[in-house]
Amino acid sequence: MSNSAPIKDKEEKKILPFRILQILKEHSDENHPLTSSQIISRLDRDYGLKATRNTIRSNLHVLMDAGYEISTFEDNGKGIYIEEGELLHEQLRWLIDSVLNCRYLPENRAQELITTLKKMGGPGFCSSMDYADALKQWPRHTNQEFSLSLELLEEAIEEGRRVTFNYNRMDCDGELHQLGNTHLVLPICIFPVNYQYYMVGYDFGANMLLHYRLDRITGTNVAETAIDDDKKLKPRDFNAVQYARQHPHMYGGVPEPITMKMPRRLAGAVMDTFGPAALMRPLDEEYMQVRVTAAPEGMRFFALQYGPSCEVLSPQSLRDIIKQDIMGMVEKYSD
Repeated sequence: MSNSAPIKDKEEKKILPFRILQILKEHSDENHPLTSSQIISRLDRDYGLKATRNTIRSNLHVLMDAGYEISTFEDNGKGIYIEEGELLHEQLRWLIDSVLNCRYLPENRAQELITTLKKMGGPGFCSSMDYADALKQWPRHTNQEFSLSLELLEEAIEEGRRVTFNYNRMDCDGELHQLGNTHLVLPICIFPVNYQYYMVGYDFGANMLLHYRLDRITGTNVAETAIDDDKKLKPRDFNAVQYARQHPHMYGGVPEPITMKMPRRLAGAVMDTFGPAALMRPLDEEYMQVRVTAAPEGMRFFALQYGPSCEVLSPQSLRDIIKQDIMGMVEKYSD
């Protein structure tokens, strides 16, 4: 019993600088400096640790010697705070907004990330990010196998092995329902588009490259060994950005040249969808010609999205399909 107190004192001395650092990270910034008394109070209340002004001062020097940028009353005349770290508030906001919009992240994982990022910004930053607290109101997928599928597919890509999985659609009951038979695919690449993850791979049933949304995949299994001949199926220098640009709304199909006529005021919308791959030239003061290489099925819905503001000039086959779509809409709304 007589030796327990000294041992405890030694343990507290070791952990004290880390707790002070944690308090500074979570509760201080340039606009919210802390006094020594406030740090002492938080140490006692939050961690059950006792400290004096002298121990606070000596531990601050330990942290500064370790490379942490800490401003003290002697420096600023206001109090103690940890200076801006590696990530600026603007950068933290970008990261938090990305987490909020990542529909593939489960709610509990998203909450952990947001909480960690908010703490890195200090108390003033936290108060400016109140909208991030309404996490439940942001749309999220419900596929409990998503993380496992992602892990297995990344393993298969790295090792060049085939996978089997079921592909599903969402029905009006909010549940996933299997579409067709099990797929046998050689995964090639995983990348995000419109805040969703997609996997591109060679589908042995269709004998072509296809893409799949990861949150629609269930029952993933990886083959035990790789097949040497499968290396020939991987396109050289596969470009995920180019693939996404050529498949608007991530519809399938073989890309082909497509020409449209659109108002020049929609040049920004064209750039948002196709980036610099879209060739735009003015026809007159009001209209422009837009040329892209993309899958017709995706372009069908791109054109319908802008209605009278987008006319497909070629190919004729796509123009005819859109014409049929419009006639069908007229019939539905004829009453």
